Amino acid sequence: MSIRKAFLVAFLLASGVSALQASPVLPLTARQLAAGSPHVVVAVVEEARSRWNAEHTLIVTDYDLRIEDRLKGGAPERVTLTVPGGTVGEETHGTSLSTFLDTGARYLLFLGDLDRPTFTPVTGGWQGVFPEGSGGFDKTLRAARELIAEVEAHPRAADTAWRARSEDPTLPANAWDPGSVKLVVRNPPVAPITFNPLLPGSPFYKEDQKQMAYWNVYARNLFRIAPNPSPTWAFGNGVFDMAGFPANEQMRQQFGREWGQGTSLTAWMIRDGHVVEADIAFNPAFEWTLDDDAATRQGGPLSFKDAVLSSLGAAWGFLPFSLEGGISLTPVSRDSVINLKAQPFRLATLFAEDARAVRSTYPGTSLRDGVISPYSTAPAPLTPFYVPVAAAVSSARAGSSFNLVNAVKVENAGSVDFANPTVDLYLVPKRFSLEGSIFLKRVRLRGTVRSGEARNLVLGQVTLPASVPAGSYYFAFVLGVPKDGYPANNRAWSNPDVKITVTR
Repeated sequence: MSIRKAFLVAFLLASGVSALQASPVLPLTARQLAAGSPHVVVAVVEEARSRWNAEHTLIVTDYDLRIEDRLKGGAPERVTLTVPGGTVGEETHGTSLSTFLDTGARYLLFLGDLDRPTFTPVTGGWQGVFPEGSGGFDKTLRAARELIAEVEAHPRAADTAWRARSEDPTLPANAWDPGSVKLVVRNPPVAPITFNPLLPGSPFYKEDQKQMAYWNVYARNLFRIAPNPSPTWAFGNGVFDMAGFPANEQMRQQFGREWGQGTSLTAWMIRDGHVVEADIAFNPAFEWTLDDDAATRQGGPLSFKDAVLSSLGAAWGFLPFSLEGGISLTPVSRDSVINLKAQPFRLATLFAEDARAVRSTYPGTSLRDGVISPYSTAPAPLTPFYVPVAAAVSSARAGSSFNLVNAVKVENAGSVDFANPTVDLYLVPKRFSLEGSIFLKRVRLRGTVRSGEARNLVLGQVTLPASVPAGSYYFAFVLGVPKDGYPANNRAWSNPDVKITVTR
């Protein structure tokens, strides 16, 4: 294994490749991590202490770092790294961008500007944290040095571009592993949760209410809208707010720090064991859209729907792992709205894991519901790999046959088991539309899909009808579950780069 490959493996296994939510930070390649960090250091956390910031608007935690080695930059021997969130007295604050460290632990850290207070003092959030762990740390350091030297000697434009890391399409399509599921719900608010919504005239007005209604499908009356929404926003007043798109100046007024690399932010306040306030904001420095096709194209605008949906998960206390006591590197294969994903997979979808978590926290809602995804997942630390369905050939003649490789994923997000669902496969000229679709085949998933379960289905060989017009087509997948109570998630579309050209 080359030293660069060793570093990439270490990056996936030892670092926090999963930020706390799906969208608060964008996933970075190893080169982007190295290029975007003014300081890369080996440091020991000697002490941690929480305090109020100077504005007395946010509790933060100071980590006193003893710098043992500098791989990049000229950091001093002692550095105080200030992270938003912490506990003072009976009050706890936290954010979806917080990166907490363990006292006494040794880390390889990729750090931003030490003199600029932001929500992301560590580059890429958890992506820039490499704990020493149980072994292989020296190999990681050697690989990191070589990578940093290469990036500095041969910079590329892509090193500073905001693009998601590539997924490995050769990974096997693994079945859902119930042993890997780890629900973490932190101090859930008392329902119903009443939000000040986006006001008329705001970008994407009412889209936040649609995503609240989506969560309410699985936990009825979880979210409500304030009858008389306030036009002002202030963190710490006990009000759940959709803050919209505050610029750095307003973020400094509210929190005493700027956005940094965060794309969105959920900031919460905990008292008496419950979240009593959660405010959600979106970084105006990024381009946002409601267009699913544009949002799932590499380098395109960000999905506002996905960011709202995952941020609402943080607002009711749903996290992929606990913030306290470090993180577990146990491989997981579950899919969730709070996973870090490459851009083609970033759609506003709630999965079986999300539905089960909210239903167990706020019980009482019964539903039959199937969900289909145009990919399968393979186990990886903290967040799974996403393995898209793809055609084995780039072009085929009308009337000929070819294979679809990898599998679609069928999940039961409802509370009721269902049996023998079907998946219909189509060619479509345009993603997210069945207009002009051409039916190819129906495949049945045999057996019972239990509540909370996900199963993979290989569609296999496909024969093109002889009548298919020449052209370029995507694939559409339509799930059939009898008496499905929420059919809005029964369609899926192949990734932007997964298509086939039909010739005659």
